[in-house]
Amino acid sequence: MDTPRERQIHFDQAQEIADIGSWHLDLREDTFHWSKNCYRIFGVPQNVSMTFERFLSRVHPDDRSEVEAAWNAALNGDPYDIEHRIVVDGETRWVRERGELEYDSTGEPVRAIGVVMDITTRKAREREIQLRKRRYQSLFNSIQDTILVADADRTIIDGNPAFTDLFGYELDDVIGESVRLIYANEAEFREVGQRLKNSSDKHTTITMQCQKRSGQVFPAETTIVRRNDASGKTLGFVGVIRDVSEREDRRQQMKVIDRVLRHNLRNDLNLVQGSAEMILESSAKCPDRTAQTILDTSRRLLDTAQKWRRITTFLADPPADDVIDVGSVVDSVVSRVRQRHPDATVAADRPDDCRADATQAIGEAIEELLENAVVHSGETPANVALLVSHRDAVVEIRVVDDGPRIPEMERKVLTREEEIEPLYHGSGLGLWLVNLIVRQSGGMLEFDENEPHGNIVTILLPTA
Repeated sequence: MDTPRERQIHFDQAQEIADIGSWHLDLREDTFHWSKNCYRIFGVPQNVSMTFERFLSRVHPDDRSEVEAAWNAALNGDPYDIEHRIVVDGETRWVRERGELEYDSTGEPVRAIGVVMDITTRKAREREIQLRKRRYQSLFNSIQDTILVADADRTIIDGNPAFTDLFGYELDDVIGESVRLIYANEAEFREVGQRLKNSSDKHTTITMQCQKRSGQVFPAETTIVRRNDASGKTLGFVGVIRDVSEREDRRQQMKVIDRVLRHNLRNDLNLVQGSAEMILESSAKCPDRTAQTILDTSRRLLDTAQKWRRITTFLADPPADDVIDVGSVVDSVVSRVRQRHPDATVAADRPDDCRADATQAIGEAIEELLENAVVHSGETPANVALLVSHRDAVVEIRVVDDGPRIPEMERKVLTREEEIEPLYHGSGLGLWLVNLIVRQSGGMLEFDENEPHGNIVTILLPTA
C-alpha cells in the first residue's frame, strides 16, 4: 500500500501531466493553500505563502477587475468559472479557474476548493482558428464569382455577397430553401441531382440554365464541390457559379460569322474568280492585267477568309487538351508540307520520345508556321528546318527560316508586350491562329532573329 508521501508524489505527478493545479481557501482562518503544480503554473516559488492579494498580483492587469468581480459574485452564491490571463516571468499565459464554495448554516461562505488549468496552448489554437475563419470569410466575401453552400439535401445554408449581386435574392431570404430556386427548370435540377447522387467525384463542372429573381434566364458555368467527412459521407456541396452569357453570345456570333464566311463570302469570291478567269481566257493572246489582279486578290481574300474561319471555329469550340506525341505530329506535318512543296528543303530533327500536354490542334499550329516559312522563304528553293527538343518540363518546337523578318510590332502584339493600336497592320491571320492554339495548350510563343537573316519561331509547351 502506498504511503501518504507516495500518494502525494503520485498526486503531484498527475497534476503536472494534466497541467492542472489545485487550491484550497479557508475563509475563516484566512489561509490559502496551493498544490505544487499550482505554484509551477503561476511561476511562484513554493516557499512563498500565498494570499488572495499575491494571487491577484499574478493576474494580468487588464483582467484583475474581472477576476475580482467573478470572485465576489461567487462569494454571493454564483458559480466560479473564469478564464483569464496571468503574467509569468514577463510572459502572458492563459488559465481557467473553477471553484466551489461551502457555506455555514447562516449562508456565509466558510471555505472554497478549486482547480486551475493552463490553457495557453488551447487559446493559441482558438486564436489561430478565429484568424483562419476571418481570412476565409474575407476571401469568401471578396470572390467575384457566386458561391452557394448547400447541405446534403441541396438546401441552401450559406452564400457570398456575389450571390445577391447575380441572382437578386438577399441571402437571409433563401437560407433553408432548396437550390431548385436558382434553376431555370425542374428537369435540369433533377438531372444534376441524379448526377451528384450517382457520382463520387470530388468536383463536377456543368453548364446549366439559371434563373434570377427577376425571371431572367442565363447560362452559367457551375463547379460543384462535394464536402465529405473523414469517413467519406457527403455533408453537402459548394457551388461556384459564373455567368457565361457573354461567352455564349460570342460563341453564337462566331458561328454566325463562320456561316457567312463559309457560304456568302466564299461563294461571292468564287464568282469573282470565275469571272476573272473567263476574262483571262478570252484575252489569252493579250492577257488582261486587271483581270489577273482581280484573280490574285480574290485568291488572297479566300485564303484570309479560310484562316479566319479556322480562328472562329477554334474560339467557338476549342478542342480538348490531350497528351500529344510530338514526334508523330511533326512527322505528319513535315510529310504534308513536303508533298505540297516538293522543291523545298524541309529538314526535321526530333527526339524519339517526346510528349506534351497540348490541345489536339497543336499540329495545325506547327503546320501553319512551317507552311509560312516555306512560302515566304528568301531563297529558291526554300530551305527551312523544324527542330524539336525538350528540357526540364518544357518541349521546344522551333521553326527556322531564311525569309523576311516578322515585323517587331506584330511580334510584340502577339506576345502581349504591346496593345493593338489603330495604326497596327498585321501581316496575316496565320500567326494569330498559331498563338491561339499555343495559348490554349498552356504554352507560349517566342520570336528570335535568325542570322544572317530570317526568323526563329519557337513554340514552348508543357511536357506530359
